[in-house]
Amino acid sequence: MRTPDRSDMDGETSDVRAFLESLTGPSRGTVTWLVGNALSASVGPDRILKFRRKEDVPPHDEDVATFQWSQGGYTLNALPGRDVWVNGQKTASAALGHGDMIEFGEEGPMSRYRVCDHSFPAHHTVEDIISDAYVYARSSRRPFARKMSGALRDGGRRLTSQTTVLFRVTVIGILLLIFAFGYLLFQNDWKLADSLKQESLKIEAVAVILSQTREDALTADDLVALREAFDNQVISTEQRLGTLEERAGASRRVITASTRSIAFVQGDYGLRQTESGKLLRHVLGPDGEKLKTPFGKPWIEPDAAGAPAEFQFTGTGFLLQGTSLLVTNRHVALPWTTGDRAQALKAAGLEAEILSLLAYLPEQSKPMEAVLLRASNTADLALLSVDANRVQGLGLSLAPDPPRAGEEVFLLGFPTGLKALIVQAGPDFLKTLERDGAVDFWSIAKNLSEQNKIRPLASRGIVAQISPGAVVYDAETTTGGSGGPALNRNGEVVAINAAILPEFGGSNIGVPVSHLKTLLDESD
Repeated sequence: MRTPDRSDMDGETSDVRAFLESLTGPSRGTVTWLVGNALSASVGPDRILKFRRKEDVPPHDEDVATFQWSQGGYTLNALPGRDVWVNGQKTASAALGHGDMIEFGEEGPMSRYRVCDHSFPAHHTVEDIISDAYVYARSSRRPFARKMSGALRDGGRRLTSQTTVLFRVTVIGILLLIFAFGYLLFQNDWKLADSLKQESLKIEAVAVILSQTREDALTADDLVALREAFDNQVISTEQRLGTLEERAGASRRVITASTRSIAFVQGDYGLRQTESGKLLRHVLGPDGEKLKTPFGKPWIEPDAAGAPAEFQFTGTGFLLQGTSLLVTNRHVALPWTTGDRAQALKAAGLEAEILSLLAYLPEQSKPMEAVLLRASNTADLALLSVDANRVQGLGLSLAPDPPRAGEEVFLLGFPTGLKALIVQAGPDFLKTLERDGAVDFWSIAKNLSEQNKIRPLASRGIVAQISPGAVVYDAETTTGGSGGPALNRNGEVVAINAAILPEFGGSNIGVPVSHLKTLLDESD
């Protein structure tokens, strides 16, 4: 139903006194002008409200009420048998006031009555629209859910169609600002959550690495424990670790000939942030001290001013005869590739890289710098390059054939790392370290080398099992002995020590020398 023009009714514009604004039904949102002194209102099966002058058309069955102008306003009279409600109250006759809500029959439309001064407002105020929605919700006899949804729906429609352009533009602008602000908050929350997640992953990665490298580092508490052990004579060089080859009855010839080619490997690595390419460094306090997180872990950041965070490790390697190559395990040369370290670093967006890698040889007072040449993708092996001038005349040869079960093997290495070397060096060396204050990871190895106290331990064992991927033997060793050679009676390398199997009575696993030969061929 269209909104009628005032001239639609005989052109008597002076008789326009009010209008009805339909709020429900098919005519929702339209306006019906009330022109004349006496009008008849009808509602057909289509639920559309219609008006006509009483004198123009005789009454018919669809009429529900009449409107009579008197004393400056219309009076509504319900026809006999017809139900009409004004402001929610059923009535037979009512003098209408501006803003009254009229409901024509059980199924008829609900309309707002408005008095006008010969003009229909082009726009409604927000206050009027909200008021209409409130009155409708209060006056309607429909079920609560229906009248509330109707009030909200009609109020929203009118706010978007019957208010001024300026108001609508302002509302849209405010909504856009709210949306933009919400989006910025979302972005900031997402970035903050991602930052917290990355920080958590970084802390987790550092914790995993620290937990797996703790045994490689020598702390002040370790030195105190060693000094007390010496003072109480609970341990001695022979009682604690000593020379295992004497206790096991190993062949002195093989041990003596091979010792000078066995290297104590010492190194550290740092962590680089993949995104920025920066190394993680220690965050320093006002006095230059290294700060820690609330979890007790080192506080490290890519933009910190302290030294790079370093993770220390030790292991064993041996020189290869006729070359300047040092053979060791991949997990010694690339210690972050073992256990959960690699996965934790990747999840934290970090990459590890070697900061320092040194090799100490017996009877040499200074270490050699070592550089990773190649690591095997199929076996726990790696080749390091060292100074050729420092290793002339040294090196071990490789056995042409694999060992057989029941054969003797001699295992050389540096089990337990610096701790074993300090025990071998004796209590006087420990006192010197404490007196000079040279108890850090690097100074201890440097002093041991200068005093010619770096010497591998040896043990004897029997080959228990052989397979293409492993040689199993019972020669004694422990953490730190990884990368050491397992020698036959001819002093030839038959396997490279790689793992310990404490659950099988102290058995150890070595990588067959055939895998080393393959790696050497690939490196040529």
